[in-house]
Amino acid sequence: MADHDDDKKAYLASQKKRNLAIGLSLGAFVILVFIVSLVRMAEGVAAGH
Repeated sequence: MADHDDDKKAYLASQKKRNLAIGLSLGAFVILVFIVSLVRMAEGVAAGH
């Protein structure tokens, strides 16, 4: 029974790490898209479009 509890704790710990990595990756992607959008809009304004 102790093995089952240890397995569950290990599974939940790895799941938490994986979710954190996915969340950080998604956040980084959103920031990247935002920065690229700002740069493209600034170039359009500078070109007079």
